[in-house]
Amino acid sequence: MTAQAKDVQGAQLTDFLEGNVDGEEQASIELLLSDPAVRAEMEAARAGRDLLSELGTKPTPQNFLRKVQRRVRRKSGGRHFHPAQQPFGFGLSIEVFVVVAVAVMAACWMILDIGRQTIQYDVFIPPTVERPAPTIKQPTVLPAPLPQKVTPPTTPPPASP
Repeated sequence: MTAQAKDVQGAQLTDFLEGNVDGEEQASIELLLSDPAVRAEMEAARAGRDLLSELGTKPTPQNFLRKVQRRVRRKSGGRHFHPAQQPFGFGLSIEVFVVVAVAVMAACWMILDIGRQTIQYDVFIPPTVERPAPTIKQPTVLPAPLPQKVTPPTTPPPASP
């Protein structure tokens, strides 16, 4: 029998012992109990359960959990129950602290971004109105000045006798 089959069988026997099985499972477990080794294991488990039920409950010592954690931390070299894994001094766990820090950073970014909200970049504005193409003004060309007629110097008319 494989280890997995033994685990399944042990779980079925435990459920039978506690009374948590229905009719179909109960028939299959009773078939298992026909084996003397399984029946002896079941009787030992029943005797152990009865022995434990006879024990009274005793309250745990006041600092039991802290003492156990300290001992485990000491024996594991600080890998388990390390003080850095504990919540912060005022009761915030690390996860809550991270969420609060992200919220504060987002609020700061939004406050700093308010001044830039009035600037509209053409890249981000969807085209709603067809914009006319820009027109290029042609430089005005002035006509060239006309050449001036050069008149030869006039000679005074001859004097009459």
